[in-house]
Amino acid sequence: MSTIPLLFKRSTEHFRMRPALIEPAANDTMSILTYQELQERVQRFAGYLQQQDVQKGQRVMIWSASCSNWLVAYFGSLLLGLAVVPLDVHTKEDFLHRLLDVTDAKYLITTQKNYESLKDLSIPFIDIHALPEAALDMARLPTVEENDLAELVFTSGTTGQPKGVMLSHHNIASNALASVERVKISSQDRSLSILPLSHMLEMTIEIALLHAGASIVYAGSLVPDTLFKLLTTQNVTLMVLVPQALQLFMNGIEREVRRQKREKAWKVLHKVAAYVPFKWRHLLFRSVHERFGGHFRLFVSGGAYLSPTLGHTWEQMGFRILQGYGATECAPVISVNPLNDHTLESVGIPLEGISVRINEDGEILVHGPNVALGYWQNPDATAAAFRDGWYATGDLGYLDKHHNLYLKGRKKNLIVLANGMNVYPEDVENVLQNQSGVKEAVILGISENNHGPTVHAILLMEDASQAKMAVQQANRLLAPHQQIKGYTLWPEKDFPRTHTLKVKRQEVFDTLPVIRQK
Repeated sequence: MSTIPLLFKRSTEHFRMRPALIEPAANDTMSILTYQELQERVQRFAGYLQQQDVQKGQRVMIWSASCSNWLVAYFGSLLLGLAVVPLDVHTKEDFLHRLLDVTDAKYLITTQKNYESLKDLSIPFIDIHALPEAALDMARLPTVEENDLAELVFTSGTTGQPKGVMLSHHNIASNALASVERVKISSQDRSLSILPLSHMLEMTIEIALLHAGASIVYAGSLVPDTLFKLLTTQNVTLMVLVPQALQLFMNGIEREVRRQKREKAWKVLHKVAAYVPFKWRHLLFRSVHERFGGHFRLFVSGGAYLSPTLGHTWEQMGFRILQGYGATECAPVISVNPLNDHTLESVGIPLEGISVRINEDGEILVHGPNVALGYWQNPDATAAAFRDGWYATGDLGYLDKHHNLYLKGRKKNLIVLANGMNVYPEDVENVLQNQSGVKEAVILGISENNHGPTVHAILLMEDASQAKMAVQQANRLLAPHQQIKGYTLWPEKDFPRTHTLKVKRQEVFDTLPVIRQK
C-alpha cells in the first residue's frame, strides 16, 4: 500500500547520491540530477505552489515534451495532493480549452512558446523550463491517501465530450511496483526515455525505475544520431518504446548492412543465430550491440501490436524483447512477457496481483489494484466500463493453459496506430462531415503492407470531385496522429444502416476491398 510521494521518498533515502535524471544540456554536456537533488527541486517547486495557496484535490495541467522538469513538476504537485492532468505535446488549442472547462485546472505548466501560441486563456502559466521555487513548509503538507486522485488522463480527441480516466496513487504505485518485479529493474539500469510522459506507459515505468534506484536519460530529440550517441555514451541498458520505434531502429540497421554490401552475411548470421543459445547471440552481432553502447539488455514494447517476426529478429540478434499489454484505465500495464521462457506471439502474463478473465463474448476483463476509479464526471461511461471492480477493456482475446494472454482484435472501432497513438473515428468523422460537399463519412483503420493500420475515410459525397479538397481541409483541423492517409468514394446512394439508422461499420469494412479493386 503506497502513494507516489511515499515511493519517491523511499527511493531518495536509499539512493541519495545516485544519478536519477540525465538530459542533454548546453555545449554538448549532460545535466545530471541525483536523487537528493531531484528531491530538493521537487520540494522547492512544491513550496512555490504552497505559497499560491493551492488546495488538495485541485488540478494542474502539464503540457510539454518529456524532460527533468516534467517530473519535478509532477512530483511537486502530487506532494501537495494535487491531481496532474498530462497533455500530449501535440494537443490542439480547442481541446485544451475544453479540458480547462472540464477540470477547472488552477495552473498550466508548459513552455513559454506553447503558452504564447494560445488565445483567450486566463489560466495562470508556469514556465516548465524555469520552475519557480520557494521554501516548503513540511508542517503544512496535506496527508495524501492511496485512493486520492493522482492523474486525470484524457482521450485526445478533437470533438465530443472528453473522457478523463481517474487514476489514484495506489493505481499507479501498485502498477509500478509490479512492473519492477516482472521486468527485473535494478539500480544498475539506465533507461533511455523516448515516449512522452503524458503516455501512461512511460510515466508508470519511470516511477518504477526511480523506485528501483535506476537512472533515466531523456533524449531531447528523436534524431537517430542523437539516440545512438546517448545509447553509447550513457551506458543505456533498456528502453520502453512502441513497435514502430523498434521497426525504425531495425530499418536503420538494415540500411547500414546494405550500404556495406553485407546482405548475404547478414542472412547467414540470422540463420545461425536460431541455433545459438540466447546468451551467446550478441557475439554474432557484436557491431550492432556496440552501436547500442555494449550494455543494452532489453526493450519493453507496448502501446500497439508488435509483429512476432520483428520481435524474433531482434531476439536472434541477442536483444531481449518483452512485449506488454495495457490500457490507460489500468495504469496502464496489464501483462508483460517474463524475461525468460516467453512467446512473442503473446502479450505476456498478467502482472502480480492482476486478474484477467475472458468474458462470454471474448472481451478481456481486468481486476486488480491498478484498475482506475472511473471516468471524470461521467457516471454513465463509468458504469458501462467498470463493473464490480472489473474493467471491460473493449479488446478481444484469450488465455492459454500457461496464462499467456493473446489479443484477437478490438471490440469497438478504436484505431491504434503503429506508433501507439489512438484515433477515435467519430472525432475524425465529425470534422470531415463539416466540410463542403460531404454528406457522411466513415473512418476505418486500414492495414497495408504489414505496417499497421492507417486512417482511411469512406466518403458519401454530393459531388465526388470535391472529395480530395474535403480531406485536405479536414486534415488541417486534425491532430497529427489523426491525419487521413487515404480515402474511398462510396458507390451507393447511402451506407448500409441498422434499424436505428446507424452505419453498419463491419459491412462497410467488408465491402471496401471490392470497391477499391474496381
